[in-house]
Amino acid sequence: MDNAASEMLPSKQEEVGETPVDVRLTRTWTTGVTSLAAAMMTLDITVVNVAMPRIGADLDASLDALQWIVNAYTLTFAALLLTAGSVSDRIGRRKVFLAGVAVFTAASAACALAPDAGVLIASRAVQGAGGAMVLGTSLALIAGAYEGAPARARTGAIGLYTAGAAISAALGPLVGGAITEWLSWPFLFAVNVPVGLLILYGAVRKVPESVDPAASGRVDRAGAVLAVLALFALNYGLLTGSEHGWSRADVVGSIAAGAALTAAFALVQWRLGEHAMLDLRLFAIPTFSGAVLLSFAARIFSFGLLPFLTLWLGGMLGLSPFRIGLVLLAQSVALLLAAPVGMLLAKKVPVSAVLALGMVLVAAGMFTAVGIGPADGWAAVLPMLILLGAGAGLALPHLLDLAVGVVPAARAGTASGAANSFFPLGTACGVALFGVVLSHRVDSALSPSALAALGVPVSDAGHVHELVAAGQFDAMAAPYPAPAREQVLALAHSAYTSALSSIFLIAAIAALLAAGASLVLVRPRDAVA
Repeated sequence: MDNAASEMLPSKQEEVGETPVDVRLTRTWTTGVTSLAAAMMTLDITVVNVAMPRIGADLDASLDALQWIVNAYTLTFAALLLTAGSVSDRIGRRKVFLAGVAVFTAASAACALAPDAGVLIASRAVQGAGGAMVLGTSLALIAGAYEGAPARARTGAIGLYTAGAAISAALGPLVGGAITEWLSWPFLFAVNVPVGLLILYGAVRKVPESVDPAASGRVDRAGAVLAVLALFALNYGLLTGSEHGWSRADVVGSIAAGAALTAAFALVQWRLGEHAMLDLRLFAIPTFSGAVLLSFAARIFSFGLLPFLTLWLGGMLGLSPFRIGLVLLAQSVALLLAAPVGMLLAKKVPVSAVLALGMVLVAAGMFTAVGIGPADGWAAVLPMLILLGAGAGLALPHLLDLAVGVVPAARAGTASGAANSFFPLGTACGVALFGVVLSHRVDSALSPSALAALGVPVSDAGHVHELVAAGQFDAMAAPYPAPAREQVLALAHSAYTSALSSIFLIAAIAALLAAGASLVLVRPRDAVA
């Protein structure tokens, strides 16, 4: 047995509660390296949003191009997560992790040097592929390093990993706003290069390799191709539909193709059984299904809601990117403070109760913002952000630990890839669902007849709806004379805040349902000894 493998096995000392120094160092380095990588990858999902106006001006990019700069990363990231986790079980988690960090770092340099929007979009897509290879293997590396350790040790390591990623995601708007205002947008990507090189150095020197010996050499190629195509099609359809409408041929075709490819993928996986890329029997474990469901729901409440909240803060209230980041910092601080509380609570009460409490806090926060009106400022959402952060802090450190804690360590890559795949899918579904609600409320309030009564030509109605839904209130009202401009703005503000109120109400009800699901599905007896 080689040295790396022997480090992964518990010694006699560890069995009686004493862990050798070299094993502790290996675990510490593995946790630190993977947590830093996850924070960097997650930050890149949100850090770019606030820089879009500056990028558009510098690269002369259209609105569609700007949307693709954001979505290209998300689409490739979501499409490859499941495949990366499963393949890493067979060929080596550290190999895939190192390749992912290298790809992400090189793509970040290409983003910083991009001469036009096309190159930036392509580089962002490559970034997403690297991010999937990293996040699809990080949890499996931690699970392998902590194999044989007490459950609380692994839970603490995964809690640190998930909390770091969640905080970096929440800090994205603040970091992006600061860099964009005080430096320039290429530095958003250039900063990843030295961090990526540091991660590569630490992983090569200190992180051991781990594989699933039983699965080594057998890659489910058909499942991998179907998973990538299905996840890409579903995410593309949901993201594009929420931005451009659901009647477009590419949106309808993508969602239909995604559904068909998902059914084909499930059929192939069922037939292959234990040799499949995703063993569907994992979903027969209630705790695993519960962890996946809550991972999906958590992104709906956070990233799925974030674009509409950011548009309200910037487009309607006129806050600068940095001030938007400061407002959203309330959620990050609450998450940071609540995460250790959630870890302590899990030692006293069942983890299902901790998850339920977290979802109840999220629901309570959403209820505080229901009824928001056009006269309200950013302080109206402050209680919601604090409670949302506190609820996420209680729940997030446990979700991915539950997913990998109820499967054998050899299948940790597959389990973490499956659980991680539902994060971006939850984001896409949240954006799509809330986008439908927003569009419906805006279209109803700003009907052609209502606009005509204010002196707005009926032919302008579609353009008005599009600008309001995008949070571009001043651009929408600019063409009209002073009396009508103020009236149209007031009506648009009322429509947008009414839509936000409906979104908060839907999210609150969904969070309560998630709380109930956690109590039913998450069971201590499912944990693997």
